[in-house]
Amino acid sequence: MGPRLLTLPKKNRLFLDGHLVDYPLQLGNVARVLGPLRFLKLGLGYGVELLKGIFNRRAPRSYEEYIIRRFGRPTYELVFEPLADKVWGDPGTLHPEMARTRLPASGGMEVILKLLALKKESAETNAEFFYYPRAGFGDWPAALAEQIRAHGGEVLTGVDVKSLEMADGRVRSVVAQVDGQPKKFDSDYLVSSLPLPLLGRMVFGSSDEEFNRAAQGLQFRHLVLVYIFVKRQLVFEDQWIFFPQRNVVFSRLFEQKQMNPELGPPDRTAITADFTASEGSELWQASDDDLAQRVVDGLVQNGFVKPEEVESHLVVRRRNFYPRYDLEYADKMKFVSDKLRQVPNLLTTGRIGMYNYNNSDHCADMGRFIAERLSDGDAPPKIWVDLEQRVAEYKIVD
Repeated sequence: MGPRLLTLPKKNRLFLDGHLVDYPLQLGNVARVLGPLRFLKLGLGYGVELLKGIFNRRAPRSYEEYIIRRFGRPTYELVFEPLADKVWGDPGTLHPEMARTRLPASGGMEVILKLLALKKESAETNAEFFYYPRAGFGDWPAALAEQIRAHGGEVLTGVDVKSLEMADGRVRSVVAQVDGQPKKFDSDYLVSSLPLPLLGRMVFGSSDEEFNRAAQGLQFRHLVLVYIFVKRQLVFEDQWIFFPQRNVVFSRLFEQKQMNPELGPPDRTAITADFTASEGSELWQASDDDLAQRVVDGLVQNGFVKPEEVESHLVVRRRNFYPRYDLEYADKMKFVSDKLRQVPNLLTTGRIGMYNYNNSDHCADMGRFIAERLSDGDAPPKIWVDLEQRVAEYKIVD
């Protein structure tokens, strides 16, 4: 992307008990916010779990068990439980893989060593900087499309995919509507980021009840983005802030102008509040005005903005945005991927296509991996197996 890409020092924090706490954590900052007694309670809770671990060697069976064993129950109840519940639902019903993927620190001892400055952060646990497109995040796929076209490829967006034509167990073509007109795309290989239940129906139809039952059992959480437009140059000092506590509806706030002040007028800014909801929940069914008011109330109550500074709002909803690893997800996912891998010219990719909780850098890595392996002449079933092994090592680094 050349000069279209900015390199930014990363700054994000946790909002804990009415205070912004540095992330990565710093000993003095945490102790000041919590007070000596609560800080000591966190340490004792971790010590109790260390002693229990001497006798309990059984692998944790849930997100809740995984976190408590590594950080202690007081820390779990203070930070991890409320945040996980807001994002994914009851942590006791989440697979431990959800924690392994999402947490950069391996446990309480690592956190303590870092608090005492006896162990340094690494690129695998904390990003010191990140790249951001000068014109906004959408400029990255735009640049990708430009390069594809420059090399003779074709990029179509807004296409309504209707079905797949199958023959001899292979995908022969994709049937779609482009600008309202039917069009067929012949397929040597098909790399799909469609949700697996939808892809499975296109490949196997409705006759394979066992497959469809497993695929439909893969759970998702919907995403809600509430943009609050504020009459102020900037509101935060951070790019994003996490909110574990339940007295606000959002789990994270993001201010785009922290990436590049040119992404908005000099006397205005936009705060993005994001949170998740399940199908049919009160939160998902709430009106846009109601959701916006809840966000504004949270911002005002915690001292980030004044009511008179709020100018307008915009609400965006995206269905099936976050994979939710329930306790049975691993068995269901193995059955689904084993079945789809029998189609010899099919590959899946992306957060939704692979049902893998990851970020955009990981998705780019998946695409590069698939492209290189296809260029080398490797068969898709082999690429699929190797890609799953690669993806299993991804970790979210905030």
